[in-house]
Amino acid sequence: MKILGIDSSTTTASVSLIQDSCILYETTNDRTRTHSDKALEMVDQVLKHADCQLNEIDGFCVTSGPGSFTGLRVGVSLAKGLVMVVQKPLFGASTLEAVARSIPRVEGPICAFLDARKKQVYAALFQYEGETLERLSGDRAMNPEALCDEIIKPTIFVGSGLETYESFFREQLGERFLDAPKPMQTIASSAALLGRSAFLSNSQTEINQLTIQYARKAEAEFKQPDITKKEGRSNGN
Repeated sequence: MKILGIDSSTTTASVSLIQDSCILYETTNDRTRTHSDKALEMVDQVLKHADCQLNEIDGFCVTSGPGSFTGLRVGVSLAKGLVMVVQKPLFGASTLEAVARSIPRVEGPICAFLDARKKQVYAALFQYEGETLERLSGDRAMNPEALCDEIIKPTIFVGSGLETYESFFREQLGERFLDAPKPMQTIASSAALLGRSAFLSNSQTEINQLTIQYARKAEAEFKQPDITKKEGRSNGN
């Protein structure tokens, strides 16, 4: 079984092709923020190096959030377009779960987090129970201080949010902040493996039902004027 994984939720995009539980080829790109000019090229690169045709892929899995609003749209749109061409199953994966799965199995809680900008982070907590990665929380957008309040025991931190917040969490959490092992695969590879599990459990997503999980409102929604108040004033209410 071959599954193509796509992730463009952060500044580093990745594409991966797996066969069963083996990574055939994966690639990354961090030269552009939107990834719109590189995403399809990365898919072509992976297929070429893996000596695989698009119609030989059994399914596609894309990270559907949280993450960069623009980046997520690029990845999800690309995945849907490929699925429409070859008519194969489509799966969506939590970006944060894919991040948590990118490191080797560890003991204790794992905090997967990304920089959400606007002085917030996207974060979720996980922990392995045997071979199974269990969720301890949902995917949320929150202030770093609020996340600190939830860390009550030594926790492994992993994700691109470290680029911005590592020193903050080290200072605030002390011994409760633990370094993660070096990632063993890209986020796209983790997504592909999640897609494989979903494929085996026959839980594919209909193409028109796969939606982006932003975890908070897009900036345009925050700036949307309240037209009901304006209408009320114009009607003399």
